[in-house]
Amino acid sequence: FAEVMDDAVLLLMDKVINEVAMEYMPETWSKMPKEVKDDIIVTADHESGSFMTEFMRDMQSHVDDVVDIKEMCVNACVENKHLIVKIFQECGDKEFNFIRQSGFYFGFLFGIIQMVIWFFYTGSWIMPVAGFMVGWATNWLALKVIFKPIRPRKFSGITVQGIFMKRQLEVSEIFARVICVEILHIKAIWTAIFNGRLSKNFYAMLRAHTLVFTEKLLVEIESLAVVAMGSQKFLQMKEDIARKVMDKIPDVIDSSYQYTQEALDMEATIREKMKALPPEDFEGVLHPAFEEDEIQLIVLGGVLGAIVGVIQIF
Repeated sequence: FAEVMDDAVLLLMDKVINEVAMEYMPETWSKMPKEVKDDIIVTADHESGSFMTEFMRDMQSHVDDVVDIKEMCVNACVENKHLIVKIFQECGDKEFNFIRQSGFYFGFLFGIIQMVIWFFYTGSWIMPVAGFMVGWATNWLALKVIFKPIRPRKFSGITVQGIFMKRQLEVSEIFARVICVEILHIKAIWTAIFNGRLSKNFYAMLRAHTLVFTEKLLVEIESLAVVAMGSQKFLQMKEDIARKVMDKIPDVIDSSYQYTQEALDMEATIREKMKALPPEDFEGVLHPAFEEDEIQLIVLGGVLGAIVGVIQIF
């Protein structure tokens, strides 16, 4: 990271120091020998790697203090509801297809029972009532076999597990890819760090490291600067340098996007953690999408079955 950001940080510090020095001691800075100014740049070149390395190490040690990944994901989904739909559609594509197709298979089996009843009793109320029961039972059973049983169970030598639960490895791959492409990409993470609820912690950390970096850069001109403006104003100048760096860092951080993406490899991290989830926890990835409208789906199946039953009478 330090190597990737080295040139950007060096140019940034050169510009900021020149701006602040011209503001605080324009005459002294203008008359200062070029060799002294060049020494500051050389020092910046030597120290920028250490500055960025220590800063990023500090961020890694306190990552939960500078970015709230959960809040970031929730906000992204609230602001872009189509993301939730896309995540559930891609992760549960086979399950949604199963629900559509199961109506034919389960409906056919339940329909045979309905036919047998009709053979012995032909009351007009049988068709709509049986149609409602068939529609209700079909959707209820389809939803149950998607998630139940959660863990593999053997029945007469046959291993049975929920359709979605059997696909944990496959779904983990899909979920990690969609999340990292749509929500947890590096640009979004840095935006959350800069502007999120915990941004004050990030900037406090950046300020502390920038002040140390600035101290090293200005050591050669400190005595001259103190004489020119006084120690109090010199301290204020260093604070202004730190503030300007904090203001401008978001403008140069894009230099690190590709490296950070590869270094963090969040997709692999999320994928492996999902694969390692206990089945009970993994169920929660997709089941909430069905649970919210589960009753409506079952009732709708019953109502449609009843309507078909009424049509059959005529």
